[in-house]
Amino acid sequence: MGPPHRRTATPPNGANDVECRSEISLMQSRLRVIAVGMLLGAVLSGGGAERAASGEGSAATSAPAASSMPLPAADAATLDTIATDAMRSGAVPGMAVGVWIPGRGDLVRTYGVSDVSTKAPFTADDHVRIASITKTFTATAALLLVDRGKLRLDDRLETFVPGVPNGPDITVAQLLNMTSGVFDFTTDPAFSDAFDADPLAPFPLERVLEILRRQPPAFAPGAAGQWQYSDSNYILLGEIIGQVSGEDAGAFIQHEIVDRLGLPGTSYPATPDMPSPAARGYVIVPAGQPERDVTAVNPAVPGTAGAMISTLEGLHAWAPALAEGRLLSPEAHRVQTTFVEAKLSPQLRTGYGAGLISINDFVGHNGAIYGYNTAMFHLPDAGATIVVVANKSTNFDGVATATFLKLAQAYFPEKFAT
Repeated sequence: MGPPHRRTATPPNGANDVECRSEISLMQSRLRVIAVGMLLGAVLSGGGAERAASGEGSAATSAPAASSMPLPAADAATLDTIATDAMRSGAVPGMAVGVWIPGRGDLVRTYGVSDVSTKAPFTADDHVRIASITKTFTATAALLLVDRGKLRLDDRLETFVPGVPNGPDITVAQLLNMTSGVFDFTTDPAFSDAFDADPLAPFPLERVLEILRRQPPAFAPGAAGQWQYSDSNYILLGEIIGQVSGEDAGAFIQHEIVDRLGLPGTSYPATPDMPSPAARGYVIVPAGQPERDVTAVNPAVPGTAGAMISTLEGLHAWAPALAEGRLLSPEAHRVQTTFVEAKLSPQLRTGYGAGLISINDFVGHNGAIYGYNTAMFHLPDAGATIVVVANKSTNFDGVATATFLKLAQAYFPEKFAT
């Protein structure tokens, strides 16, 4: 989802705050949903394990881990430090974090509250909107259709959705890896204002297409060295999946991916309702304004770019299945894990595949939508998974990705060595 308001949570206090703010600005101009700059110069920068702002429900609680080996106490303390610092810096009501490292240990922690009115504690079972992590499902669905011979990577957008600028030249492969140059409709003021005014209001495909026809493309399809994150790519892929499969793209994703893998707590919703139990979602607002509850969102607006719902355990189950390509042929999996340079940060090795982000050998995705902020990444060579979910966000900004990156650097410093 795109940014109705370009606000950024205050970075953690420390000597490198200026560097962090500068890097955040750089990242937002390249990929709004990845705030990796909060990592730089701020990871474990000395001092004790600072806790989130005091208040009811702010203490960390542990949930049963997936294996019998708990994460060592020092690693657990590191997780507490990073998570509570993130909650304080982002004024986040609640958060859940899961770390699963084979041979080292597992730990699930929850922090804060799922509801600021009732002060109900945030739990590991709480459902959240996973926003752009939906793209990992949409890309997998498209590649399943490629595997079945119903869709080709070099099929042209114009065949399915006429009238989009450069549509006759844009391929399915370019939509998948964000090299199409299609304008990102979420950056259009008409969309931003409408969504901010009422996240439940309809915003049908035709209104998206009107924006794409009115706004100039970012670059020519497949132009050398060009890449730009655009939710429009995945809205268009959803339309293609629907036409090729003969059913609604969300229904196809549900039975061909979620149900086949038995992903717990995971769904492609047809209504704004959240499954129970659910964390309530809050949008980041200017200092001094009251909390704004945005739990209910019309899922047809983010659609196949960001509509899905899951839980910490659901994302834990999906991350390795995605990274290993369990549902895809070896050829389709190679397509999904062929990364184009995303140039997200000079300090990090980043790329984008088919609905898949690579950061210093971790692969997965993150997401931001009004009310919820998420990050889900897997490290294939270690079999490790890190998942972070939180219940405060804009459509582009929140604490989950920075939290994941700090944990990844703390537990796998060799992946971040310069």
